[in-house]
Amino acid sequence: MNKISRNLVLGVAILSTIVIAILSTLGLRLEAFSLRNFDRKAAIEAAAAYQPTIYRDEWGVPRITGDTDPGLAFGFAFAHAEDDFATIQEGLRLSLGPDMLARSESEAQIAYLIQALDIISLSRTGYETQLKPDTRAFLDGYAAGLNYFAALNPDEYDRDLFPVSGQDVAALAAFSSPLFFGMSRTITNIVSPDTERSISEGQSLQVWYDAVAEIEMGSNAFAVAPTRSDDGATRLIVNSHQPLEGPLAWYEAHYISNNGWEFTGGAFPGGPFIHLGANQNMAQAATVNSPDLIDVYKLLLNEDQDRYLLDGVSREFETSTATILFDLPGPFAWRLKQPIERSDHGPVLRAPGGDAYAIRYATQGSLKAIDQTFDMMRAQSVSEYEDIMARGDLGATNRFVSDTSGRIARFYNARMPKRLDEPNLDWEEYLPGDRSDLIWDAFEPFDRRPHMIDPAAGYVLDANSSPFQITLGLDDPKAEDFPVTFGIETLMTNRALRATTLFAQDEDGFTSREELIAIKHDGTYHPDSLALQLRSQLLAMNFENEPQLAKGLSVIEAWDGATNLDNPYTALSIATYQPIGVAFFLGQTPPPLEQSYRDAYAYMMKHHGKLDPLWGDVNRHQRGGVDLSIAGGPDTLRAVNSSPNGKGALVMNSGDGLHYLWESYPDGRVELWGVHQFGSSNREESQHYTNQMELFVNEKYRRIPLGVEAVKTAATETYTPGYRSKGL
Repeated sequence: MNKISRNLVLGVAILSTIVIAILSTLGLRLEAFSLRNFDRKAAIEAAAAYQPTIYRDEWGVPRITGDTDPGLAFGFAFAHAEDDFATIQEGLRLSLGPDMLARSESEAQIAYLIQALDIISLSRTGYETQLKPDTRAFLDGYAAGLNYFAALNPDEYDRDLFPVSGQDVAALAAFSSPLFFGMSRTITNIVSPDTERSISEGQSLQVWYDAVAEIEMGSNAFAVAPTRSDDGATRLIVNSHQPLEGPLAWYEAHYISNNGWEFTGGAFPGGPFIHLGANQNMAQAATVNSPDLIDVYKLLLNEDQDRYLLDGVSREFETSTATILFDLPGPFAWRLKQPIERSDHGPVLRAPGGDAYAIRYATQGSLKAIDQTFDMMRAQSVSEYEDIMARGDLGATNRFVSDTSGRIARFYNARMPKRLDEPNLDWEEYLPGDRSDLIWDAFEPFDRRPHMIDPAAGYVLDANSSPFQITLGLDDPKAEDFPVTFGIETLMTNRALRATTLFAQDEDGFTSREELIAIKHDGTYHPDSLALQLRSQLLAMNFENEPQLAKGLSVIEAWDGATNLDNPYTALSIATYQPIGVAFFLGQTPPPLEQSYRDAYAYMMKHHGKLDPLWGDVNRHQRGGVDLSIAGGPDTLRAVNSSPNGKGALVMNSGDGLHYLWESYPDGRVELWGVHQFGSSNREESQHYTNQMELFVNEKYRRIPLGVEAVKTAATETYTPGYRSKGL
């Protein structure tokens, strides 16, 4: 070894020693560790207990039949893994906690958070005691299906995840639940107070999977009864808005049990449940609502900050330790031990200044929502569904249902805490942590919500908006009938303003199939919408000393609030409005309107050389080399949320996605129509990676087979897991 090489080796050794010493002082340890013991042979042998059949139609959608519910879950897991194993693992890894080999800072934070919220302990202790045997068997069957796929494809699985267990699946479900009613915002407000967010906006319409990424989301749903339809049909539009990619993107699948139940619809990667969709008897939809289901208590600490005061008594924190593993090449990882504190209220987080805040949320300590979700998926009528909903175990979300008897319903679901109704006490702000009477442990009955069941108007709808403005008539619940402690939202999105107006102004009192589809794809902004309010404010500004910007106002003035493809005035207007609208939607401080306009002007001129390119040339739907124009925009009923790609386009990243139209006719016919934003597979080599994109941008549907005979007739491929004859 020459002198240079010796010095290099010595330098590396010295540097490594210094780094290890520094990391050790921070609580990090370099250690060899044992991975989960994945016995591939055992996973393959276990598969013999499950005998599902997978049918795939021309669109590649898996439709699974079997004699047992666990067998269906097994087949679903295997089929989904064939199409998108990477995203399934991405989702499920979040449930690992101390077993996760964190590959980034955000994953390390998640590993800590899921332990701090006590999710790992809950999934271990509550799996046997809180969940029904048939639910556990379903989760175990799903896990077995993933294990079987991993065993057959050893080059694809994550080394820290397998074998997956039913408890892992339950942990992911329990962790996800509070994220859907604002946990991410609440935590961010505590640990990152400089983001200028109000705790009152902790209950939000956004879901958090890492410490920084936030995704604009929403949902639409419309149910129309026979009395409102011009042809006597019952219809439901299922239109949840999700990211187009990642662990919150819908995957389409179909269960048909030989024991008599069926459900087809959308599922999330990492879970066996189809959350919304339809069968031959009924249809189900969901939209995100935002009741106040999370409370934050500011604790009074002693001088040493290691005890808190409750009812005048000094209390010790309940303490434990979280383990976080940082991934390294080979059989090593950095191990970090971090303290966890809990008070009588719940998990405790420390703010940067040292203040302690305790969190209490509606689904804390409960896995019961998993049981309820399992049963909701198998419901066969509005009445049966209502009985399941009345258990009150599901955290939040509005639920819409319709059935072949012509019944429709809109359930404002929320596991609403029973709170002390005290004057001058604002439950949406930080609460005094030294009063035990503010620590609730019971919930309001389910009928204490602003539901709408079989309204006289003959329709119900929602667009992440006030439940008190639906039909704009006597059917609507009244806000004064519900306590302010519920924190029920009163916001009217543009989607809500347009939908309520379009239904209410229907002159003949009936809605045709074509009219309903047109409402669902409406791309116009209401005069009272934020977008058109900002337009008015912008037109009132004076740019006389900047003639180019003043000229741009003529484009803004010419915009009619529509988002059709050939509109030359939409691009500049939306590019100006969108950053502000997204910020409001996420509870962030929006950029100044003038600055947003300047940025939009610069973007259009840089990439298009003009201010009036056609909207279809700017608004794009892209994947795998397919690049298509798409109508619609942010917070329109044709929900197309996008982000600039730096090349002049606004590329859709969330919104309409997978959606359905369910129809039950007076002659007994039931039809289901749907479309996915991309296709059934996330594998680029698959023919189903992009094969629904043309349908999607053209606002067309494909017919979905219902019933085992229709599924068999539509099948282009039939196989059992592990024995697929054709390629992807």
